[in-house]
Amino acid sequence: MDNQNYYDKKFTSCLASDKSKGEAAQIVIDAYLDNKPSGSKKKKVSPEERHQLFWHSKFWQLVPLEVYSSEFFVLALTRYFNQELVSNSPLLQVIASESPLSVKSAVRYSSLVLKPNSNKWQELQQLAESETNEFDELIAIIRLMHKEHERLLRDLEQTQKELISLTPLSCLIYISLFAFKYLLGGDDGNDGGSPVNNDMEEAWSAFKNILAWKLENSDIKGFDLTENRILETVKEHLIPFLFPPAEQKIHTQTYQKVSELIIKQISFNSFISQSVDAFCFDDSIAFKIEKGIAVIKDVDVPAKLAWQSNGHKLKLLDGYWFNRGVDELIASGMAEQQIGSKENHEANQFAIIKTFSSQLRLVEVYGLNDYLTADSGLQVNLYEALLSLNLMSAVFNKDYIAPYQQYLSEEKSWLAATSRLAFEGMQQGENRFPITWSSKKDKVARIKAWTVNKSFPYGNQKAAEAIIDFWSHDLKSTAKKLQSKKSTLLLIPELYERPIFKFGKHIFQFPWMVAFQSNSTAALNNLRGIGAARRNTRNETAAIELRLAECFKARGFTVLLNYHPEKTPEYDPGEIDLVCVLEGHVLVLEVKSTFLRSTKKDAWFHKTRTLRKAGQQIGRKVKAVKQALLTDEGFKSSLSLDTCDVISVVHGFIVDTSIEHDHELFSGYLKVSLEEVIIALRDDSQLLFDKDTFVEGQEMQGDANFTLYPEGFTAKKFLSVIEQQQVWQLNRQSNLT
Repeated sequence: MDNQNYYDKKFTSCLASDKSKGEAAQIVIDAYLDNKPSGSKKKKVSPEERHQLFWHSKFWQLVPLEVYSSEFFVLALTRYFNQELVSNSPLLQVIASESPLSVKSAVRYSSLVLKPNSNKWQELQQLAESETNEFDELIAIIRLMHKEHERLLRDLEQTQKELISLTPLSCLIYISLFAFKYLLGGDDGNDGGSPVNNDMEEAWSAFKNILAWKLENSDIKGFDLTENRILETVKEHLIPFLFPPAEQKIHTQTYQKVSELIIKQISFNSFISQSVDAFCFDDSIAFKIEKGIAVIKDVDVPAKLAWQSNGHKLKLLDGYWFNRGVDELIASGMAEQQIGSKENHEANQFAIIKTFSSQLRLVEVYGLNDYLTADSGLQVNLYEALLSLNLMSAVFNKDYIAPYQQYLSEEKSWLAATSRLAFEGMQQGENRFPITWSSKKDKVARIKAWTVNKSFPYGNQKAAEAIIDFWSHDLKSTAKKLQSKKSTLLLIPELYERPIFKFGKHIFQFPWMVAFQSNSTAALNNLRGIGAARRNTRNETAAIELRLAECFKARGFTVLLNYHPEKTPEYDPGEIDLVCVLEGHVLVLEVKSTFLRSTKKDAWFHKTRTLRKAGQQIGRKVKAVKQALLTDEGFKSSLSLDTCDVISVVHGFIVDTSIEHDHELFSGYLKVSLEEVIIALRDDSQLLFDKDTFVEGQEMQGDANFTLYPEGFTAKKFLSVIEQQQVWQLNRQSNLT
């Protein structure tokens, strides 16, 4: 097709095939949202060219006015406000007159609230002048947020300038001191309470931002630390706080300034997450102006409850996999054995349960295999990698957190308790400072014992080295990337995702973070988030589909994997992940695999990109399967339907590894979580429980005799279990009582 007329030609072609103008408009808009046309290998179509073609197409003159109120159009209009080069003020005027709500939504979704210098912000203000009072409140809210954002950013950058000469290692030392004071209950109460409200993840996020800023603005040569340079830095910036000398200078002002930077970073992040992202991406609330200030009103209570419900489901799933880990420990015979010393047995056993739990989840849900590849290229045993991090958490809890809490209760001073912890560590020949360090070689030797197995009764040094590499964040490498022109594309791991910080041949850790972090989340996001570009990701996606197919087969379904319906010049349904057949019911499944999200912003992008597209895909694939059932004898035979007298009923589902927007419809098709499907097929929903509400003496597992299928498993009942969310029913009832 001629790219210059791509959208007009597509619209005309749709009308010629008896589509209504509204249907034709949706198809054309979906093409734009899918970044079509993309051009040829020799000449790609740039985003700017695509925007110009789309927003100045002639088909807009024929579009029914109701299209402007549709969800898919709002997403297209969001892209209009997200770019700077293309404008069509007359069209925008029509849209604003017919559907002002669409304009308001698109403005929110495009994050204009963070773009005071954007051409589109100027265009919105001009539009507001021609629409009587319609956009006054929106403009006022954005102006308030522009002002607050500018103030917070200016304050943050001013403090950064005052600390520009501080090295990354020195910065990490002061962060550790701050953490011991404010995150471990050590605030002495002299300054009106903790500035971080003991919210660890909020503080960790600020630490990450500060580290990223420091990496971007530090000399690359400074990352190859020698032992002498480390000791000099520790002697100057850490030792004086723990063991105050008579004459040596204590950098109290530097510590206070770093603390000020952390507090300002937390405030800035809080503004972004609780105000900006809430305004932009949370459709359950609305910002209103009352007496000159912005206030939040609930406008969609069911949506708000759905978000909370999905959060509760995640907690139940954590409990489910923990119970599966317990069962795995029992099945392995290790439950009856002493693991390590008698003193450490309970902690070691708990670490192994968590390891089994994470391993089962990563294998069954995310398609991982027994071995992974670290950034260094070394092969890592999945079980040993998970166990090592869980054992690190156990060690830091036992040797750092527990004694620190005891010393704190006795000394009544966080600094005295920290000093005592470090001093008693030195007496034992151990590093008990707020930040720990060693050479990589020494760390490998320390964890080598954690790789003991039948093949390596004394441990495997190569395996230990691979484990260190797998969990390491190479700060020099990240600094180089941040300082290059491609830094905007760089995905920096959260501190807990790769909790070993590499400076040349030396590695550093925050014991106060590793002790409390969620290692299962760290492993998952390490692999599926920051590690999404790994070579094995495609194989893991195929493994997810294969293992899900085995679950269906175990229940008597006939399963066809990766079916390719017939492709025509006009129609390409694409590959179908799974087709599962039982008792006349044909299930067409579109499987999506991603990572764990925690913000409304991430969930919104997942909904409007991955899930929106999945809805279109499953619609095409259901249509193709229905056609194949009528015309393709080979297809019917492969599913044992050629001899079946029952009229087949086709059902389409989006099966997603994430929990966001669970049980919502996309293009008319239900989105369900993969874990819910697995539990429904295994019929072990009694293993779901919320560890946060667990009390001593309570049973972690429900009635072992409970079943979702009291009259026996059938395809019809399975569909009912999924569609009516019966997997969660027991916990929903117990939550209400």
